[in-house]
Amino acid sequence: MHSRKLIFLDLDGTIIDHKNNEVPQSTVEAIKSLQSNGHVVAIATGRPPSLFYGIDKMLNINTFIAANGRFVQHNERVLLHDYIDINLVKRFVLDMNQRGLDVGFESKDDYATNSKTTVFPDLFSECFHLEKPKVIPDFHLNNKILQMVLFTDSKDMSYLQEMYPEFAFNYSCPYGIDVNLKNGMKDLGIDILCNYLNIDIKDTIAVGDGHNDITMIQKAHIGVAMGNARDELKAVADYVTADCHDHGIQKIFKKLNLI
Repeated sequence: MHSRKLIFLDLDGTIIDHKNNEVPQSTVEAIKSLQSNGHVVAIATGRPPSLFYGIDKMLNINTFIAANGRFVQHNERVLLHDYIDINLVKRFVLDMNQRGLDVGFESKDDYATNSKTTVFPDLFSECFHLEKPKVIPDFHLNNKILQMVLFTDSKDMSYLQEMYPEFAFNYSCPYGIDVNLKNGMKDLGIDILCNYLNIDIKDTIAVGDGHNDITMIQKAHIGVAMGNARDELKAVADYVTADCHDHGIQKIFKKLNLI
């Protein structure tokens, strides 16, 4: 009998198959089996809770790391909410707008952009099958911001790190960069949940596909990259499973003898 595992699953490209914009039935069954066998399954995503679209409820998952580690919750209890300082947000928005770039905002309950001077906010949404963000210029002045998204298709944004050493910048798709505080990503949520649930790091497994999953894959005792994952994630993973649409989740947990 295996000890109880704490299993972290990314959403986009891991739980959600973007080819069909659905959760494969094999993934639904694998998660249900893991839960029946006494393991804790958590969602670990770049999305804020407002963009879960009920997937957590459908999968009966009550534990999650959202907004790339800025918001952590277990059974309705909020364990972390790490908001970006408003003065830092205002400075970033002003600098980016002067460069003709739109900035998106993610709070716990909403998602908006301060402007749409380019097509990138909508293209970003299409990448992830999200609602197109509402344009609310003063959203960041009236809401606590967990994460920002810089909408751009530029491949050279190295100047950002020099301008803003407080932030971590991660490309989430060809049209957007996640902007987070630098003191940890999804790995931060792993520490918090392990401590809260009294589960040893040796009993953790993380599965993902994107650049923002690297710290999570490295932090967990077993790190798994999806077949459709980025090469830099595969390079640090302990295992590479099949693509999302090719039953990758089910296959890896069968391989690990957890289902």
